[in-house]
Amino acid sequence: MKKYITSLFVLLLVLTRATGQINTQYFDKNWKPATKENMVYFRPEPISVNGKYLFKDYYKSGKLQFEGYSLSKTEEKFDGLVKYYSEQGKITGTSVFKNGVLNGPVKTYYENGKLNQDAIYKDGEEENVSVYSYKGTEINGETIPYDLITVYEKSDRVKQIVYDGDLKGIRQEMRFNEYKALYYGTDGKLLGEMVFDLYGNPNNGTMIDFKFDPMRVSGTRIFVDGEEQVPSKI
Repeated sequence: MKKYITSLFVLLLVLTRATGQINTQYFDKNWKPATKENMVYFRPEPISVNGKYLFKDYYKSGKLQFEGYSLSKTEEKFDGLVKYYSEQGKITGTSVFKNGVLNGPVKTYYENGKLNQDAIYKDGEEENVSVYSYKGTEINGETIPYDLITVYEKSDRVKQIVYDGDLKGIRQEMRFNEYKALYYGTDGKLLGEMVFDLYGNPNNGTMIDFKFDPMRVSGTRIFVDGEEQVPSKI
C-alpha cells in the first residue's frame, strides 16, 4: 500500500487534504478518513512549536511520511519547508509555503533519490519547472541513451538539455524561445551554434551531431541561409 510522490500533481493533491479535528486521525490510501483498522496513514495531534504547529504523518508501519509546520492546529495552513518521505526513509518531495500558499521551490524525487521535478511557485502559481529524465529510462515507449532536462515556463517549453552525466561537459542545449541550439564538447567548450527558422529547420550556423552511450561528437554540418554547405576537399 506504499505510495510514492513522483509528480507535482500528486504532491499538491496530497497537500490539499483537509483536517477537522485534533486527535489522532486515520486515512486510507487516497487520504480519505478511515477507521484505525483500515487505515494506511495516520496523523497524531499536531505539536505546538514556537507559535506554529508541527504536523507529522506516518505510514501504518510507523515510518514518517510527512512533516511540516502549520499556522493552525486544525488546518493545513503550512508555513515554511514541508517534506515527504518514502517508507524506506528517503525524501520523495519538498515544498515551501508562506501563510498556507505555495511560495518557493517545489521538488519531487525518484525512488532512487534522483531529482524528478524542480519547480518554482509564486503565490500558489507555478512560474517554471524543470523535468529530469535519466539515461536508461523510458520516454514515449523508448529507452533514452542520455540524460535530459526539459524546462517549462508556465506551459511553454523553453529549453531542453541533452547531456551525459555532467551538465558542464559534453551537451546539446535547445533554446526553443530563441530558435537556437548550442553544442558543447567534453571539456565544456562551445563547439557550434545553430539558428533555426520558424519551422525548426537549420538556417545559419554550425550543427554538431552526436552519438550516445557514451555521448560523443559524430559529425559537423554547416548551414548558410538554410542551405547545407558541402565540405571542401583538401
